[in-house]
Amino acid sequence: MELQQVSRSNGTPSNGSSSSVNLAPLLTGQFSNSRSDQKKAKALSDAIDRSLRADRERQLREGGIKLLILGPSETGKTTVLKQLKLLYGRKGLDVERQTYRRVVHLNVMKAMQALVEGMEQANIQLGNPQNAVHVETVRRLETTLKRYSITTVGVPNPAIPRKITDAKAETDMFADMVPAIKSLWADPGIQKTFDTCTQISIQDSAKYFLDAVDRVADPEYVPTDDDILQARVRTLAVSEHIFDIDGVAYRIYDVGGQKSLRKYWVPYFDDVDAIIFMSAISAYDQGCEDNPNLNRLQDCLLLFNEISNHKLFLHTSMIVFLNKIDIFQRKLLSGSMVNRYFPDYNGPNDYFSTTVFFQYRFLEQCKDLQKQVYTHFTHATDTKQMKVIVVAVNVIIQRLNLRNSGLL
Repeated sequence: MELQQVSRSNGTPSNGSSSSVNLAPLLTGQFSNSRSDQKKAKALSDAIDRSLRADRERQLREGGIKLLILGPSETGKTTVLKQLKLLYGRKGLDVERQTYRRVVHLNVMKAMQALVEGMEQANIQLGNPQNAVHVETVRRLETTLKRYSITTVGVPNPAIPRKITDAKAETDMFADMVPAIKSLWADPGIQKTFDTCTQISIQDSAKYFLDAVDRVADPEYVPTDDDILQARVRTLAVSEHIFDIDGVAYRIYDVGGQKSLRKYWVPYFDDVDAIIFMSAISAYDQGCEDNPNLNRLQDCLLLFNEISNHKLFLHTSMIVFLNKIDIFQRKLLSGSMVNRYFPDYNGPNDYFSTTVFFQYRFLEQCKDLQKQVYTHFTHATDTKQMKVIVVAVNVIIQRLNLRNSGLL
């Protein structure tokens, strides 16, 4: 749980009430300069700091804005949460940094596995026939990688044999795979697959990590902030995080987006002040993981229809992030036609026209014409853009809450 400490110049909690922490009197001469007494003083100081943090956290829990981040899987919900940790968290992303080393290695291996599968499905030939041996090496990974699970950072799936979740075993396996990955990524056949087969199920950060194989394979590698933002981790549980965003306390809930997990969202629907609904606009040409015949973006529209018209959200601020605009632009440039997947679209296949179309499709899902739905086109791994958007969202939420309270 992240907590950005909130304080005022007079030392009182942010709500102006007296702190409930009982501080022992620090009398002159209570501690001598002996090492033993210095340790006692340090222990007392640390205990006071912990109590103050706990008290501030309690106060934030009791007040502030309750915000849900909702949306289907692979739309960028957890990436937005990582950005909030980086921008407003007390420790940023440092707590997770070492654990993400394993995540990055698995992301790289799974990216190359997806490219090899996509190349074979599209009947694309290798540019260098000698790389066929590396294709076989990657194929042998299929069974092994299916046994890996990264669902909550640092917590392996208990159903997986211990030897598979052993960090050293995974590091060694990745090191053995690096020559094959580098050779294949340089092959014209794999590059053609990446550029033209936009429908294959490949993580958005594939190019980012495959271009950096030498760096992430270094034995001394420590993931950077950008690496952590790009890394893909599937969320299976609901987690609560507390932030102070420009003086406003937020309790933010991140949820798993898989259909099987959506039934667990309902207990968090009470007293919600705002919802950020995540949609991957780049998924317009992809099928759902559990139902390839259902378009991912169509599924997202259906889900937003349910959320925006839910009886518990009549007075809840709605903000839609049409995310992954960088991937969306790349697909348009590669020649992927929007009207092939959305036949009701009859405009030009350029970025401006297609984004206006998708923006309207989301807005029309909300049946209450008096309710404002705010939309943002986002690139969630871009920290500079997200900082500007978070500030704008904070202003929107506060204004709408004042209006709903009759104060504006």
